[in-house]
Amino acid sequence: MSQIEPLSFEDFQAMLADLLRLDAALIRPEAYFITDLGVDSLRLVEILLYLEELGLEISPDLAWQLQTVGDAYEYYQRQVAGERRP
Repeated sequence: MSQIEPLSFEDFQAMLADLLRLDAALIRPEAYFITDLGVDSLRLVEILLYLEELGLEISPDLAWQLQTVGDAYEYYQRQVAGERRP
């Protein structure tokens, strides 16, 4: 697996805002992708593909568990921590 670059929440937020074409202020940890941000299933797949490009392992089952921005960022942080283990 490739090295995952650590991102602050603000960088993660900006990346999602750019990808979703939304104001970054709307991208809060408690925001639900579907109900709060209006993300449809196609856009959700695009987000997951982008996260995979960053180096995250995303399984089909996990994809539907990442319901909020905070869920996605926490998973991202766990993946980064896993990469740094000896």
